[in-house]
Amino acid sequence: MSAINKATSRFRTAAWLEKAGYSPWVYLYRNLALGQVMYSQLPEYGMRNLKTQFKRPNWENKFPEMRRDVWRIMCVVQMPTHTDSVQVYQNLCRLRYMRDVLYKDEARKHRKLNDEGQVWFSGQFRPTYIQEAVADVRESLLHSGTAGPVKLVWEDLWRMGDKSHWETLPFNVKHTAIPKMGNVIRDEHAMLKQLALEANMDK
Repeated sequence: MSAINKATSRFRTAAWLEKAGYSPWVYLYRNLALGQVMYSQLPEYGMRNLKTQFKRPNWENKFPEMRRDVWRIMCVVQMPTHTDSVQVYQNLCRLRYMRDVLYKDEARKHRKLNDEGQVWFSGQFRPTYIQEAVADVRESLLHSGTAGPVKLVWEDLWRMGDKSHWETLPFNVKHTAIPKMGNVIRDEHAMLKQLALEANMDK
């Protein structure tokens, strides 16, 4: 996976994605060490993803490293059209900006805090960020304008949370799990290619 290539993380229009042969998908990667989540329009990511999505890093929300061994695919959002996928990606980035910059104090009120008033953590890992990302996926889908159907492929189905939250969306949403892999770093790119192959076969 070309995780360090700067060109992979530039914003892509729906027309560009379709012409280049990419699937109309949005990719969520989770940080194994910190619990943060990064969004990408492509099955790759680069430094620009981090710079545009982590605007106000601090000791509770550190600027994450661009290392392949600390990022793992968490969810693949499979949209029906490239226009839909771009809208969902932009919605996710806007919600991140609102949480971290525009309404930072308000967002903090809804986060689990420890006895010292800090965002709850174990080691350096803060599960709050993953939970917020899952909630933002639902909100981004709701305001995407899509007619569906939408397929969400999770690393584990329990990541989706309570199924009832998804059933209220005004279009069909299907949840499946990513096939288990042996060597995660080696096999992840192959797994994403297999998902794309299966999606093309279903058309």
